[in-house]
Amino acid sequence: MTPERHPGDRPLMLVVAFGFALALGIATVAIPLVALGSGYDAAGVGLLVAVASGSQLATRLGLPMLLGRYADRWLICLAAILMSSGFALLLASTALPAFIAAQLASGAARALFWTSSQTHALRSGGSPVRRLVDLNLAGNAGTLTGPVLAGLLATIGLHVALVGAIAALSIAVIGAPFLRRFPPYDRRGTSGALGLIRRDGVDVACWANLVGGVWWSMMSSYVPVILVGAGLGPTLVGLMVTMSEGAGAATMLLLRRIPTRLVRSVVRSGAYVEMGALAAVAIAPPLLPVYALLLITGGGAAGCVTSLAPALVALAAGEQEQADGLALSGTFRSIALLGAPATVSALLSVVPLATAVVGIAATAAAPGLALGRGLVRSRLPGPST
Repeated sequence: MTPERHPGDRPLMLVVAFGFALALGIATVAIPLVALGSGYDAAGVGLLVAVASGSQLATRLGLPMLLGRYADRWLICLAAILMSSGFALLLASTALPAFIAAQLASGAARALFWTSSQTHALRSGGSPVRRLVDLNLAGNAGTLTGPVLAGLLATIGLHVALVGAIAALSIAVIGAPFLRRFPPYDRRGTSGALGLIRRDGVDVACWANLVGGVWWSMMSSYVPVILVGAGLGPTLVGLMVTMSEGAGAATMLLLRRIPTRLVRSVVRSGAYVEMGALAAVAIAPPLLPVYALLLITGGGAAGCVTSLAPALVALAAGEQEQADGLALSGTFRSIALLGAPATVSALLSVVPLATAVVGIAATAAAPGLALGRGLVRSRLPGPST
């Protein structure tokens, strides 16, 4: 039975999420600048990003076991400590072993934090959609604010930006132990990954998270390359990306009161729109209004998927299956974050960038055609536990 809502838990959870996401936003700008300033080239930066993505994927695979042994508030705290340690290590050294260790810690921390914070939000009571939307909004506020703050701090010194990230993480380190303690999940009440992925709703959510990972990986890699190739300067490219993320945040606000019966259809539609917008950006005429429209549309759809795919898992999974379900769907996102840029990079040896991006978008969208088309139930009840 779900515990009653703790009156002071929700605000604290949102503050903790904001602090962690603020540090992530700072790191998005600071880490590449620190690497470049230390003599690493673009390929080296790409390798470091891949190390973090691989660490995130590996950690997600172990999350069901961890959530079955430890309270989620301690995993949230551990995530913040891990990321802080990585930043502190870079303050001491920027040698390659230090950078790799920091990126390993960063990837593991992301996986630990977001899945554990989602399970905590769900177990705090109330509508799962509103709980997860609010959590994502707090995170979005941090990731939108972080890059701006990083730019300001970097004018003083890159080490100051890293200290700022550590300070932001201290909010999570201090706050997490005061979150309400929920017992670890009883893994005897779960169907396991193979059983869950066949569950109506969970399959769609896993696919949608894969699509979401493709979108965000392209937004942080090849979409800026396309925009620069079309003649947009760095300032305009940054503005386009910020507008896209802002559209996602605005969409999240609109979704707080969405009826449960519409969640699956909105998730499915959002995933298709994301990939349609991505493909269109690759082949669109080089016109600023066209790019702006496509990126705002895709960003809004990404907000739908980011907020509602975990909620779809929660609606389909049983009470003791939520940890497995959220970790499973998040694993698909991690696979895309690691695999999509690598796939496009490999394709560039034989096809132009636009063709490669359209191909990856079409490939990611295609599995959705086979899910939930007259083959599944009309409702999403989880098994009784």
